[in-house]
Amino acid sequence: MAVTAHHSPADTVARVDRTALKVNQAAIITLLLIAFVGNLTWLVALVAAVMVVGTINPQLALFQRLYHAILKPAGWLKPDLHVEEPAPHRFAQGMGGSVLVVAALALFAGLSLLGWALTLLVVALAAVNLLFGFCAGCFVYFQLARLRREG
Repeated sequence: MAVTAHHSPADTVARVDRTALKVNQAAIITLLLIAFVGNLTWLVALVAAVMVVGTINPQLALFQRLYHAILKPAGWLKPDLHVEEPAPHRFAQGMGGSVLVVAALALFAGLSLLGWALTLLVVALAAVNLLFGFCAGCFVYFQLARLRREG
């Protein structure tokens, strides 16, 4: 998830590049809206696959690779590094990817209302994150962590 590690003798601090996260969110929103408008079920499945693969192996996060390989080196976008753990962001991406897997399965099964509703839910949550900086998946991650500590 757009993470670079800074190693010091005492500890390792993870840095998250929020610009890479925003590129990821913008790509997800754009492609899913194109899928909805064009009734392109295969595109929902593709975005789901990209998100799931990127969750499992952050080095393969295609939309963030676009940022790191093209947009940042060209100077079109600047890094926005923050010292924070990448796990909540990965969890959020995994949640979104899982919802899109269900959406794609529903669309392929002819359950259009359910499939597009789930797709647009992912669009809405990604848009809230992109525009307002509130990550619903990160919120769920932290609430689950709190419950584990209390339980």
